[in-house]
Amino acid sequence: MVHPYSIGLDYGWADDALNEEGHNLLNRLANLLKIELSRRENLEMEHMETMPAISQGIGAGVSALRSYIQDLESWFADEGEQHARGLGRSALDVGLTRSGWKEAYAWMESVGLGRAFAEGAWMEKEEALDCDLPEFFNHPKKILGL
Repeated sequence: MVHPYSIGLDYGWADDALNEEGHNLLNRLANLLKIELSRRENLEMEHMETMPAISQGIGAGVSALRSYIQDLESWFADEGEQHARGLGRSALDVGLTRSGWKEAYAWMESVGLGRAFAEGAWMEKEEALDCDLPEFFNHPKKILGL
């Protein structure tokens, strides 16, 4: 499962180094996504295991990380649940599998949107919610075959 925090780690550590600004940005991302400390530690340890033992980087990934976070901050708090409901409804419309549901729900739950996703999937309304999903939701869309 590709977690959005892991994407942030990839950006921040792009040259195998993280500077102070990158560290502060990762804190903002963790707070935005409401990641529990133990989950964050696990994601960071997984990422560290992929890095070389010696780094010559200077934290050059901070610019991409900043853009990623600013994009999320521009819509996540206000529109995240609406997008999650729309994704849930779209998944129901194309047909949900048990494994697809479990994996997509786990991903949505890991970013604090599990309940909204479930509400969308089980809405009694006939019409799907009309919204263009941000790239942030590409992983669950792929899981669900959308």
